[in-house]
Amino acid sequence: ATPAVESAPAPAPAAAPAKAEAPEPRPAAERGGDTPAGERREAAPERSDGGGATGGDAQGASGGSRDGDEGGQGQGPGQGGQGQNPQGFREGGGRRNRRDRFRDKRDRFRDRERGGDGEFEGNGQGGQGNGGGNDRPPPQLPPDFPVYSLNDLKRMPTYKLLEIAEKLGLHEGVARMRKQDVTFALLKILTRHPQGVAGDGVLEILPDGYGFLRSDDASYLAGPDDVYISPSQIRRFNLRTGDEISGRIRSPKDGERYVALNIVDTINGEPPEASKGKVLFENLTPLFPRERFRLERGNGSSEDITGRVMDLMSPIGKGQRALIVSPPKAGKTMLMQNVAQAILHNHPDVHLIVLLIDERPEEVTEMQRSVRGEVISSTFDEPAARHVQVAEMVIERAKRLVEHKKDVVIMLDSITRLARAYNTVVPSSGKVLTGGVDANALHRPKRFFGAARNVEEGGSLTIIATALVETGSKMDEVIYEEFKGTGNSEVHLDRRIAEKRVYPAININRSGTRREELLIEPDMLQKIWILRKLLHPMDELAAMEFLLDKMKNTKSNDEFFQSMKR
Repeated sequence: ATPAVESAPAPAPAAAPAKAEAPEPRPAAERGGDTPAGERREAAPERSDGGGATGGDAQGASGGSRDGDEGGQGQGPGQGGQGQNPQGFREGGGRRNRRDRFRDKRDRFRDRERGGDGEFEGNGQGGQGNGGGNDRPPPQLPPDFPVYSLNDLKRMPTYKLLEIAEKLGLHEGVARMRKQDVTFALLKILTRHPQGVAGDGVLEILPDGYGFLRSDDASYLAGPDDVYISPSQIRRFNLRTGDEISGRIRSPKDGERYVALNIVDTINGEPPEASKGKVLFENLTPLFPRERFRLERGNGSSEDITGRVMDLMSPIGKGQRALIVSPPKAGKTMLMQNVAQAILHNHPDVHLIVLLIDERPEEVTEMQRSVRGEVISSTFDEPAARHVQVAEMVIERAKRLVEHKKDVVIMLDSITRLARAYNTVVPSSGKVLTGGVDANALHRPKRFFGAARNVEEGGSLTIIATALVETGSKMDEVIYEEFKGTGNSEVHLDRRIAEKRVYPAININRSGTRREELLIEPDMLQKIWILRKLLHPMDELAAMEFLLDKMKNTKSNDEFFQSMKR
């Protein structure tokens, strides 16, 4: 009896070790190979009674290998999904400990939250279970559902997006999502439509070679509803940052986080083949402005006075590089609004972009509601890197339009804040100018401002930027001095005139345009010079009050000069 007792196998241990025990060695033909992968491939038939995933070969695709011990990442056979052995034992023998039970409970809870999608999330039903009892099918697109484009969704208010989500059966957590997340959730379903979903946007190419279509409604801010552009498409169509692309988008595949552009229909409003031979902006020939923007609307309103004064004292031409020099609270924002409205009224074919950098949010809203053009903003609560990214996108967008022979106007408020942002972002060179300005910081804002030009081959880029002075900051004074000689038109606002509530508070003697004889007819130019000689001896405030008093009695500048003759 004693030898029989000694030959009996040892009882199984009461508790399982922290790591899964290695299985009993089997012949190579039975194991399917000597590698760990071979062991994982053979694990599924052994666990036909335990359910779960397809053994360890799932390699954690369903999230089963979150903590390194429980997925199929080489941790022994049969650990791929979140299946459970019905006897409560681990594969290596022994009872599961508290840590394993806690992990199983946690995984079941996560599965219930996710709705149990994925075939690797079974719960003891051969890997095809519902991951926790939530058997709601994925939302399906009704056959007669209307077709929406990406721009339609982005321009809709949030409550309308939620109504569409309700019709499609998207219920859980949608009301608490951001607008861009709701748009992305809808796109994943709407892209199943037979006609597809049309999408467009402005391309931003990242350093890694791929790009995304940004929306001007979001001020080119990155978001989950952006459209992915592959490097092969960028090389094939010779795309550059700033190109406006439209086409058909497809739903994201497994593991993708963005919708992707499937078919390119147009590039900057033209067929893809037509945009390949465009001359680069840097190779175009710059000229002095020769065609004037008419800012006078002729309706005799008080808002029209601003445009009429600028037409006389500092005319703006196509391709002008104008600087509005203003102290705080001198009316520069209202001046910008009046100029923008006048340009859109008299020149509807011009592409106007209002770029607000480091401004107040309420001023952004007011500008969006009063100006029909494209308003791009980065408010003062945004980081400096965001200011720089928005400015780079806007100038690249404008360059691509000029390459297509379009007239573009950028109204920048303000170039001082943009230079401050570049000063923060640019790596330190070790050479610091007065006021804390880095020696290399002003190169890129100068390149932005210097892009304004009249192009001999057709098209023009006009930049009207504001510069802050008398703020008490030495840095602002240095920035203004650096930009003072780069523009070819200047409008100076006077705080003393604004304090008396005389608007526009333009200092006539200090304002002017270089080579204005190219913009104004000779007979009109002679009248303007006579008017300047008349106003020069006067004080700035008295001269402006005199000019405004005479202008209010007439509806146009021609009528004004006729009355002056009398």
